[in-house]
Amino acid sequence: MLSNDKALIIDPCVNADALQLLKDNNIKDVTILPTHEHYDHISGINWMRDNVDCRVIAIDQCAQNMLDPRKNASAYFDALLFFYTSETKLPEARVQPYRCKSDETFNDYKCFEWENHNIEIIHAPGHSDGSVCIRIDDKFVFTGDSLIKGKSTITRLPGGSKKKYSEITVPFLKSLPIDCVIFPGHGEPGYMHEFSIE
Repeated sequence: MLSNDKALIIDPCVNADALQLLKDNNIKDVTILPTHEHYDHISGINWMRDNVDCRVIAIDQCAQNMLDPRKNASAYFDALLFFYTSETKLPEARVQPYRCKSDETFNDYKCFEWENHNIEIIHAPGHSDGSVCIRIDDKFVFTGDSLIKGKSTITRLPGGSKKKYSEITVPFLKSLPIDCVIFPGHGEPGYMHEFSIE
């Protein structure tokens, strides 16, 4: 999201077109919100820091795990590529152990105003311990890997929990209105009624 000289970026990756968009719009202040700590969702944080003035806001568990290549999966990310489909865009270069830090952390829930938009970050464990859903203006929800169209949520990776997913995240997802727009961490966005929750 762009507003005046500010941008809100969720799950940044290294992307020259995105950086050019920020430059073309004279963006001076970037807020980054990771949906969880896995490498494919945080791989652009250090790169963004090298190119623009930004701050990262993350739930405590995500912030801690972003600092550990084993917990953010960069230490063994190449092996995980086996599980992804060909339509998933992932870095082609060999991944090195990666670390990044957050500037602000919180526990379980955070709500704030950003450029006249209401931003809520809700702890949604299951896929990972540091997973969150990001709700904007009660209309749009960024689910990371907690909800992907046509795919079961993976809870077997380190830090994942089928129990926490069932007890905490599923009730939240089921509470969303059917006309809420979902932006998953992979695949196409759609309305809530187009997604199935297991």
